[in-house]
Amino acid sequence: MQARLTTVAVRLMGVKRRMYGSAEKVHRSIAADRRRGPAVPGYKDRLSVEERRMAAHRVYTVSPKTGRTGRHLLYLHGGGWSLSITSLHWDLIGTLAERLGCSITVPMYPLAPEHSARDVWAMLLPLYRDLAGESSPERLTVVGDSAGGNLALSLVMQARQAGLPQPARLVLVSPCVDVSCSDPAMAKLERDDPILAPEGVREAGRLYAGGLDPRDPVVSPLYGSLRGLAPIAVFTGTLDILNVDAHRLRDRARQEGVSLEWFEYPGMMHVWPLYSLPESRRAVDEIVAMIEGPRT
Repeated sequence: MQARLTTVAVRLMGVKRRMYGSAEKVHRSIAADRRRGPAVPGYKDRLSVEERRMAAHRVYTVSPKTGRTGRHLLYLHGGGWSLSITSLHWDLIGTLAERLGCSITVPMYPLAPEHSARDVWAMLLPLYRDLAGESSPERLTVVGDSAGGNLALSLVMQARQAGLPQPARLVLVSPCVDVSCSDPAMAKLERDDPILAPEGVREAGRLYAGGLDPRDPVVSPLYGSLRGLAPIAVFTGTLDILNVDAHRLRDRARQEGVSLEWFEYPGMMHVWPLYSLPESRRAVDEIVAMIEGPRT
């Protein structure tokens, strides 16, 4: 019931109409985001928050002040490749840091349209190389939500091609794995999705891709091979148009014999684990248990 009420509230707030309902609204959302700026972590009283610069962009590291386990997460936030990190992202990051006793690296990667995919990877791939060198790969997990899930999957693919070690696992929350939004089944889900519309996601993906083909695996990792990647976990809700491509990703993993754990939540909208819902807490419990458990 709480989830249903939240979905209704999101519809009434007009999130889709204001942000992702059309290409024009995507550009308006970007302009508003630039005026507002990124959220900052608000829990420095209970967690250690360090900030540094990489390629002129900020990189945060959030850690428990005591009782660190030696685990490390790389968290890539969503926002259509063009919107800044939000307080909802920081809340989830803080929860994971506390519950896992781990350090979490959170890059403020370059945003579209001022930057394109080439700029993003000029930052993220060297950052991953550094993390893989500093932390043993079996203690490193890559997590991403929405567009960040796209970046997370593309990152481990590019790491494989560069001869870098894979992380212990990859956790994708409501990932957007095909910026072309080409699957016609999305149209059937659009009327039920309170947040996303294919036209808006497609425009955000176009801005991010820059001059790259929308089906280039760098920007749409669904079209790349999954062989040799770390075990993958996918969290997807059935009120999310991206659920269609999550199913395609699961099918690809089966075809290629790649380990993929599947967490599909009926009636949940896009990136529901970021909200304060019983289903959100269950999803976070599952993510924590997975990271704490043995590598499969």
